[in-house]
Amino acid sequence: DEQPEAKSLNDRLADRKIKVDLNDRLAFVKHLFRDSAEDFNRVISQLNTIDSEERSRAFIENLIKPDYNNWEGKEEYESRFMALIERRFV
Repeated sequence: DEQPEAKSLNDRLADRKIKVDLNDRLAFVKHLFRDSAEDFNRVISQLNTIDSEERSRAFIENLIKPDYNNWEGKEEYESRFMALIERRFV
């Protein structure tokens, strides 16, 4: 009997990319990324390479939000976006 190979954290995270349904994708692109699907896709790709929820949050807070007026007035969308990130690490 061969034991299944234990997956590393990186392998497990690679299997759990951030999944965004179409309605959320459209809302996030419009409200959080100033109608730039390219920016949204770039951020999601970068987030999928980060190995912890804490680092993901820091990336958003320090590098992304400042480029988009800190998502002021967009708290509902920000909350939904951050929930997707949290789910990746559950």
